Amino acid sequence: MNMIEIWKKRVRLHQKKMMRYMKYVFNDHFVLVCLFLIGALGYAYSNFLKSLAGDFIWGRPIVLVIFVLLILTGKLATLIQPADAVFLLPKEEQMKDYFKGAKMYSSLLPSFIIVLITAFLMPLLVATTTLTFFDMVYFIVMLLMLKNWELDLQIYALKVSQKQERHLLTLIKVVTVAILSGISLFSYPIIGVALAILVSIGSRNWLNKKGSHQVYQWEWMVSSEQQRMHRIYQFINLFTDIPSLKGKVRRRKYLDGFLKGIKPVHQKTFDYLYARTFLRGTEYSGLFIRLTGIAAILIVVTHSFYVGLFLAVIFIYLTGFQLLPLYFHYDNMALTNLYPVKETVKTGALKRLLMMILLCQSVIIVIASLLVLSITESLLMGIVALVFSVVFCQFYLPSRIKKMKLAKRY
Repeated sequence: MNMIEIWKKRVRLHQKKMMRYMKYVFNDHFVLVCLFLIGALGYAYSNFLKSLAGDFIWGRPIVLVIFVLLILTGKLATLIQPADAVFLLPKEEQMKDYFKGAKMYSSLLPSFIIVLITAFLMPLLVATTTLTFFDMVYFIVMLLMLKNWELDLQIYALKVSQKQERHLLTLIKVVTVAILSGISLFSYPIIGVALAILVSIGSRNWLNKKGSHQVYQWEWMVSSEQQRMHRIYQFINLFTDIPSLKGKVRRRKYLDGFLKGIKPVHQKTFDYLYARTFLRGTEYSGLFIRLTGIAAILIVVTHSFYVGLFLAVIFIYLTGFQLLPLYFHYDNMALTNLYPVKETVKTGALKRLLMMILLCQSVIIVIASLLVLSITESLLMGIVALVFSVVFCQFYLPSRIKKMKLAKRY
């Protein structure tokens, strides 16, 4: 079996595995929330463009930063496995064909995102500069060429043994993309396209010549691919359990004060367990911090009461929905199954914990809204958030837990 066949086989297995998880990620709730969220952001973006004055000078710099982030987004999917360091080592000279397939596969999603984000940014550029919508073609071509070049650098980095040199490659990416994007935005877009083509072709020849005298760093390839897959599994784990994902646990002694209010009595067994898991488990507390931070930032950026109110409800729902798997966190532990505790006690414990979490999130959102909204509007937002949190915990949570139990049973 040659390297091309090995790559094709691995891609098929990888896609089959991902598709099995995607049906849980893109469920009805998530798709509906995303549609509403896109609509709200589109409405806020439209109002933002209407409010811009003709002398708004930050349009180009904002787009330049986003262009740089676009190129740096999207890691090389090598699908390298730990055993490859032994079994594929004799075929190292043939790995070039393998990484051609990896590069092609890794460019699909970033290319789609580049087209989508560039189209999203064009109204801002047209409203604040002399650029036209036709210039979008030049920007897309330039960014696609730069992404192709960036993936070549990622492949070359697999042969780099020194961490400092890999950091230098990242710096080269940032500086090069910033310069070419700046030329396209502040001068003529077609010049950026021409320079991107020259950079892509010229660097490829240089990298091939320099890389021919180096060997692949197998330990680095394995660890980087494991890190990439870990990030993907972390996202999927928000929607369904991933057996291969191991969450990190931190002691966080400074948070012990939050547990003192839980009485050490029989009926509070799972109150303590769930609270301790939330505070010490990075997957749950990290989820809360990320969603709360994003909600606060979006509410401040939108400057709209109705959009902010909608975002507050959406993110409270997302937080509560993504924390529901906490109910099953101890199901595979023999000792907790021996506890003489009824299922209703577990459900009640999760209700109380989620109520506290959603209330804390609501308070943070209201504080953030005070930066851009009136006190009356912020208080109204807080009342709506409170009512929604109560409805979610008292009515939606029990019915959803029942459905999740049935799904696990069958």
